[in-house]
Formats: sequence, structure tokens, C-alpha cells
Amino acid sequence: MKNLVYIIILLLFGCQNSKENGHTNLTAENEIEEVEMVNVCTGVDLQLEATYHRSELMEQLARQDFLDPINKLPLKEKLTQLLKRKDEVIYLSLSNMKLRELPKEVFEFKNLVAIDISGNNFINKEKLIEDLAKIPKLKILDFIWADLKKLPENIDLLANLEVLSLASNNLTALSEDIGKLTKLKYLGLSNNKRLKDLPESIKNLKCLQLLNVSGTGLTRLREEISENRELVILLANASNIETIPEKIGNLTKLVTLNVAANKISKVSESMGKLQNLQKLSLASNNLTYLPKSISELKNLQMITLDYNKFKTFPREVLGLDNCFNLAVQNNAFPTIPAEIGKMKSLTHLLVDHEVITDENIEAIKAVNPELRVIRQDTRRYVKGPKRKN
Repeated sequence: MKNLVYIIILLLFGCQNSKENGHTNLTAENEIEEVEMVNVCTGVDLQLEATYHRSELMEQLARQDFLDPINKLPLKEKLTQLLKRKDEVIYLSLSNMKLRELPKEVFEFKNLVAIDISGNNFINKEKLIEDLAKIPKLKILDFIWADLKKLPENIDLLANLEVLSLASNNLTALSEDIGKLTKLKYLGLSNNKRLKDLPESIKNLKCLQLLNVSGTGLTRLREEISENRELVILLANASNIETIPEKIGNLTKLVTLNVAANKISKVSESMGKLQNLQKLSLASNNLTYLPKSISELKNLQMITLDYNKFKTFPREVLGLDNCFNLAVQNNAFPTIPAEIGKMKSLTHLLVDHEVITDENIEAIKAVNPELRVIRQDTRRYVKGPKRKN
């Protein structure tokens, strides 16, 4: 949401011009705009760190789903029992109920915050959205395994949604209408194998904190994603991605970036601006070099570079003072510099047991005897990626 450097420059430049022109209200206008954006993005707290932590509300919903014996009852009996305390119900699980339309009883749960309608094949998707829009407090929608081929055109009726999971559907494209859900904090699109691209309107999701497009058919992470500046976690592994945004450095709140198992051959120099990044997965790509700016990621704790095409050891990682886990196995470089043992926080180094010699490992251990140098298997005996070099 905020690019502080840009805002400060804009304010300074704008205020200077305003003074020259006799106007002094630009700062106040921008402050109001910032407050309005903060207000728009309040609501469900995802509690995102390096990994996904559900908020107290979402934990409560999960417990209600698995522990409430009512949820194990057949649909009609379940709804009858829940209606006896309808004002207390904030979460309703209707997954895998062979529903063709939403039961009319649902509209009686006026305090419903979350609903799971996964695993149902609704006949009229537009009518479904109209019905869901009648639930006044709805913020969380699970709609996975529902044979959804396209996003209903009236999806903007659910403008208050903050969590939307459309994973494991048959989406071939995501319409520009998704950009109308401006309060979204979580968008799950994983395992939509036929999804080839994201719409330009993805940039309108200014509150988005977690985007999961893992296991899709995406061939790029389009440049507009760099405008989702509230992103904390971006999961885009196991797809067909060849390019990531040149301005990915704009995502200054990013803590986890996983683009492993793709076809990426270049990483933007701007990545060095991701000063909050803790986990970076670049494994199983086509990388032959890293940008020099990688060494500026001083909060990075884990980085995976295995199964790439490095011909020489990427020395940029030597400057990662807080990195404790480094995976570099299954690349083509024959040696690892002994000075890797001087990395201040490194505790685990995964190397290729067929290429890196005992002498090389002993030289590293001589610098740091406490470092665990793990001879990672090349997976000749198990299913997995083959050596690329």
C-alpha cells in the first residue's frame, strides 16, 4: 500500500510546487488518502510472518469446523441444528454436499463471516454470487474443487471479501473483474493448471497480503504485481514462469518469495530492495547468475539455489549475514570458496556429493568447524528433478 520513498519524494516535490503556487494543502490531502487506505484494509488479520499464521478468527473457524459434531451431520439435520443458535454461527461448512444451489436456510445466519462451499458443482454461478451477496458480513469464501472454469462476471457483488480461495479449479483465465475485490488480503489460485496469466487488474488489490499461484500454468508473474505493495507472502512455485517483475523490489513488505520449480533465467537487480525478505526459494530454475543486489538482503534466513545452471559459485550469497540455510546442490560449479565458512549465521550448507570434493569440504570446515555441510543426494534413487548440467 505504501511506498514510503515515493510518497516522501512526491510530498516534498508537491509541497515545494504548492508553496511556489500559493497552495499548501497537498500534504493534508495525501494524509487523508493514506488514512482512507488504512481503513479500507482493516478487517481479518492474517498474521503473516515468514509462514502463514492464521489469525484468532480463522483459528476459531477451523476449530468450529473440525470439533463441532454438528458439522458431521447430514445437510438438512445440520442446518436445523445450527438454526437453533443462528446468531452465534459465524462459520458454515457446506463442502462436498452435492449442492446445485445455495440452501435458503443460509440467509438466516446474519452474523456469518465465512462459508466453505468447496466441492460442489453449482449450476448457475452468477446466481450463486447473487445469493452469497445477501450474506451481509461475509468476508471469507472457500470455493475450491468446484469445477470453476471462469470467474462469474458479477463477482464484484462480493466487494467485502477479504479471503478468497479458488484453488484446484479449472480456471483458464481470471477476468479483470477480480480487481474489483479491493479488500482482498488472501487470494488462493493454486493448482489451476490451465491458468496461463493473471489479469492486469491484479494491481488494484492494494490490500493483498498473500498471493498463491503455485501449481498453475502461469508463464510470467506480470509486472503489475509489483504494485501489490502490502504483499507479505508470494507463492508461485511449480508453474511455468519464465519472468518475474523487474520492479519486484517495490514489494518492500515481502517476507517469503517462492518461485522454485519454474523456468526463470534472470532475477531483477531490484530484488535487493526486499529488506524484509526472510525466505527466498529459487531452486529448480535456469539461473546462471544472481544480481549483485542479492548480497543486500540482510534479513534473509534461507535461500535455495539448487537445481539451477550456475557454472561458478554465486559469490553474492557470501554477504548474507543472517542466512542460516543455504542449498546449492545440483549445479555445475566444481568448487565452493572456503570463505563461505565466514558467513556469520550459516549453520547448514547443502552441497552436491558427486561434484564437491572431500578436500573442498574440509577446507570449508577448517574455517567453520561448526558448519554442517550436508552432502545432498542427487535423487538418482527417488523421483524428482534430474541434474540439469
